[in-house]
Amino acid sequence: MAHQVLHILGTAQPEGTGMARIVRALAEGLDPERYRIHTWFLEGAGPQVAMLQQAGVRANSLDWWRGMRDPMGAWRFWRRLRNQRFAIVHIHFGGRSVGWLVRAATQAKIVRHLHGRILEPRGLTPVHFSARGTDAVVAVSQAVASRVVDGVARVIYAGVAVPPGDPPALRHRDTSEIILGTAGRLVVLKGIEYLLSAAAMLRREFPALRVEIAGSGPQRKKLDEAVAHSGLGGCVKFLGWIDDLTPVLRRWDVFVMPSLEEGFPIAALDAMASGLPVVASSVGGVPELIEDGKTGWLVPPQDAEALADRLRLLLSNPDLRLSMGSAGHVRVRDHFGIAQMTARFAELYDELLNETRKWALLAGRNEP
Repeated sequence: MAHQVLHILGTAQPEGTGMARIVRALAEGLDPERYRIHTWFLEGAGPQVAMLQQAGVRANSLDWWRGMRDPMGAWRFWRRLRNQRFAIVHIHFGGRSVGWLVRAATQAKIVRHLHGRILEPRGLTPVHFSARGTDAVVAVSQAVASRVVDGVARVIYAGVAVPPGDPPALRHRDTSEIILGTAGRLVVLKGIEYLLSAAAMLRREFPALRVEIAGSGPQRKKLDEAVAHSGLGGCVKFLGWIDDLTPVLRRWDVFVMPSLEEGFPIAALDAMASGLPVVASSVGGVPELIEDGKTGWLVPPQDAEALADRLRLLLSNPDLRLSMGSAGHVRVRDHFGIAQMTARFAELYDELLNETRKWALLAGRNEP
């Protein structure tokens, strides 16, 4: 009989796509005779529920996101856990109260999955995370793993699908435009205003330059104002949230990620898999993905001039764009594919459950 594995996520809205994609990949890649994947979204319903259900995940939404400030929600969560028999509970979202209730309600092994070094409401200063109360801690990058105390985190990088052969971005495109693209939530953390500032610096030198921004969020109005203020009207296009970036990646020339902090950026993985060079801030786990000068460029965060300087090199040299894009595609194929990620999680789950069986056998030998 397959082991039941519960993944606890936060939002089921589009901004939660990154975590949901990891769960979907595991549901599709793990041996179904060994593992059956369930998901609970704690922040209510949203499109990610249906996306995971279509992948065969038993996905549901709850309404408990305020921790112990919502005792009735905590009680419903505890009771629901008590009515299930999960072998592993894999926590992507939630504070100590989630872990406490999982431990109190089940005999499951607990995996804490850390996706970043910061807690956004508290600002950009990296915080420490405790491994206490868990059976294993997974971090999305070495940078995130370094913030774990009272234990050691296992680094398992996210993986993306890499189609065989050359990706579309590596094929010759006859176009009069050069398009810089970025994707993500429109929030301060993503630093998109620095991309706009860099584009304004380059606009006169490259009159065919265009910027496309895929995403949604509370910063949209301020970014519209920044576009108008910088004289980029007509050169910048907001695409809204896009679940599948493949079509837009095919028409972009460079992917730009001017973030102020990143745990490990899946959007940059998608861009590299599509054959795009990436110019990104050297923050968090980004340097573990991008090889500076080979698959793209790393620049200091909040430095529009440095960003413009590196973009200028790529905009003026199509051959460099091609070579960096090709190197990035190979790097993702060889190190950050879905198969590699799934295999690492299978090893972790097997280790946790083999340990459980080992102790059960020892206990059985001690019985009178």
